[in-house]
Amino acid sequence: MKNLFSVIILAMSFCYATFAQCETEPQPERTGKVLATKKFKTTVSAAKISSAENEVRLSLKASVTNGAWRMKGAEGATLTVFVDGKYNQDIVLFAGRDKHVYAAVLGGFTTGEHTLSIVLNEARSAPNAKNIRIHSADVTPLSEATTRSGDARDSAALAHAPILYARPDTIDEFSDIPLLLYYEIFPSGGNAFKIRYTAIYSNEDGGTQTAALMARWGRATDIEWVYEIEIKSGVIVSEIYQGANHETKAFAGKKVLGSHPLIFNVTVNNNFADAGCSEIRFAPLPIRADLSDKSRETMMDKHSWTYRIMAEEATREGRVNAAKLDADTIADPRDYLYAEIYSEPKAAAIALEAENSGGEKFSSDAGNAALRVNRNGYVRIAMRFPKDASDFPKAIRIGCYAVSGNSALESVCQNLRLIKLARLDRNYLPIVKNINSESANVKSGEKAVFTLPR
Repeated sequence: MKNLFSVIILAMSFCYATFAQCETEPQPERTGKVLATKKFKTTVSAAKISSAENEVRLSLKASVTNGAWRMKGAEGATLTVFVDGKYNQDIVLFAGRDKHVYAAVLGGFTTGEHTLSIVLNEARSAPNAKNIRIHSADVTPLSEATTRSGDARDSAALAHAPILYARPDTIDEFSDIPLLLYYEIFPSGGNAFKIRYTAIYSNEDGGTQTAALMARWGRATDIEWVYEIEIKSGVIVSEIYQGANHETKAFAGKKVLGSHPLIFNVTVNNNFADAGCSEIRFAPLPIRADLSDKSRETMMDKHSWTYRIMAEEATREGRVNAAKLDADTIADPRDYLYAEIYSEPKAAAIALEAENSGGEKFSSDAGNAALRVNRNGYVRIAMRFPKDASDFPKAIRIGCYAVSGNSALESVCQNLRLIKLARLDRNYLPIVKNINSESANVKSGEKAVFTLPR
């Protein structure tokens, strides 16, 4: 097993793909079957940096009768959105026959009446996924949502949400699409604050292989911060984004539809650029998140349908096969135990261990140091643990291991806590067991044991 994971984490330097800069922004023609139209009015004449008063959102409830994200040729349908006859964005219907709500930011518009049109993009839809039902298409001012929140920073977050262009090699492949966009707000001194946007992609085509994603992050999706702004006294004083090889760069790109920056996915592990060329773009409605006491993966727990899309894409791409476990092949995600853990490792890393009722032992690292977790704070780990008479083990062990190359330092896993465990049911929905254990300090070579309440 160790040899299978010898190249588990690919060097990021090999993940960059170069795409030509478009001379002009792509403007697809309004052709194809019109599925819905909607009139809406706006009453604010100018955008405000700290406000979403003239911003509108689309809440689209739709289904694809024969769609199935896990099936080649039936993955989903692509809809193109136009406002007043001008290209706005695209929406990929990935949830199949389920009535799913796709929420998007349409942008800021001047005072007056406007017309929304939703058109089937046949060329970008799977051949067996074109029977679409629009159950509702509601256009509402974003100011309504921000007024309810009572926090002007939410207005700023909605007004400056990034528009994400698809990586060109994912178009028509139904891969690596943004499922969710969320934002966090951080005070930065005085009356200034930062807003950081993070996207959850359905997968990543390169970078960290699937077995390592599950063992070290507890998921096969890709979660990447995209863009961050700092606002002081209502004025943007800083704009940055996550560039190739996870390098932080100053944003110097275009903004459209009001104050929305154009961000381009340019690497196979979903890093970004502020210029590029792509024919498909998404403007998901960002959701506010407070992750001060939880992992990023809790956003998947909250929006639990993401697990199903994650599993179905991995299955379609041949990365789910319990009989062929290797660096890029995992078992059914429903046969994993997901653990939320808090740890402050010092020259050390952790791994999850348990045994089933038959005495068979399992570990998240499969005996390979590359699959252990040495990050500080709240982390998620997934360990293959096939269901038997009991969906949860009687006890969990978290092993602490010295990190190679740090032999001169004391290796210890400090303040180790088991927060919760989860299993996925047959519909990929998480079943959660809250633990919230006491903290433990564990030296390298030792293990913390947590007996689970029955």
